[in-house]
Amino acid sequence: MSALIPLSEIPSISLLYRLKHLVPAVSPRISSPSQILNDTICHLSSDITKLEVDCIVNAANRSLLGGGGVDGAIHRAAGPSLLWECRNLGGCQTGDAKITKAYNLPCKKIIHTVGPVYWTEMQNNEDEPERLLRSCYRRSLALAAENGMKTIAFSSISTGVYGYPSDEAADIAIRTVKEFLEGCPQALRKVIFCTFEKKDERAYQKLIPQYFPPTQSDVPQSPTEEETPAVEDSDPPSANLAAQLPDAPTTEPIPQGGPEIKKPKLESVVAESRTLDRDDEKSEDDWEKVDQSEGITPIEKLDDDPVEVDKAPTAADVQSVVSSVADLGSSTEMKQRKE
Repeated sequence: MSALIPLSEIPSISLLYRLKHLVPAVSPRISSPSQILNDTICHLSSDITKLEVDCIVNAANRSLLGGGGVDGAIHRAAGPSLLWECRNLGGCQTGDAKITKAYNLPCKKIIHTVGPVYWTEMQNNEDEPERLLRSCYRRSLALAAENGMKTIAFSSISTGVYGYPSDEAADIAIRTVKEFLEGCPQALRKVIFCTFEKKDERAYQKLIPQYFPPTQSDVPQSPTEEETPAVEDSDPPSANLAAQLPDAPTTEPIPQGGPEIKKPKLESVVAESRTLDRDDEKSEDDWEKVDQSEGITPIEKLDDDPVEVDKAPTAADVQSVVSSVADLGSSTEMKQRKE
């Protein structure tokens, strides 16, 4: 069983425009929109027997004893008591309407109206179908107001097996309701067009904007140029970014809590490096030149001839030499024994 639909969940024309479920007409037949009418008229596609409104309008036959389509659905949902009450009404003429209790339905009352059979009435008079259908809506609206009903939901009258074209029927329904509300603005608080078949839904979606164009509050306005905040001219992002960057560090970072690291001066390091490079390139001849330039006397070469000693060795010198020779001999002998 589908859930009931409270009145608060039935969208008005204003809400349908804001939700973009209705498209405004390019050239509407009515040039002056009405916020009151747009808030009063509603449209939805649903099962009319689930609406929690004051009264619903049944597309009945002349016997009022139930039939097919929406008529049969309403009788089944309301229960057998509705049929018993309808038997006592003596039927209903085409274009007229009668009211009963709703019994098991969530609404308070049911208004039964008999729409025209389109092709039958057209054979009698081309204007007769429109006159009779218009009368159905007028009599239903008046009957609701007379019985203190403030919210009323219409099914699509005569568009089922009675063959009335959906576009023509919707046009008559919309114009008749609009005329009634303009003549009796306080009579009803909500008038709902409840469609079930897709062809009826499309007809109302197309024709409602023709007679009920949106107001300024119904259609959200896009921000204009005046409302759009102007962007002030500023420096290029790169210039702003460069101005915000910190200066490059000139000293080595010092670890937190650690001793300060002394950095040798760059000039002394470079000078020392250059000196070492020059020293590596010097040859032996260069070194001799450097020695001479610094006042150092070149080392004299040793002759192969022995050096003459002017005075003779003393006895102590001789004894020292003998002791050294003896020690050398003793050491050599011990080494040979070990071997």
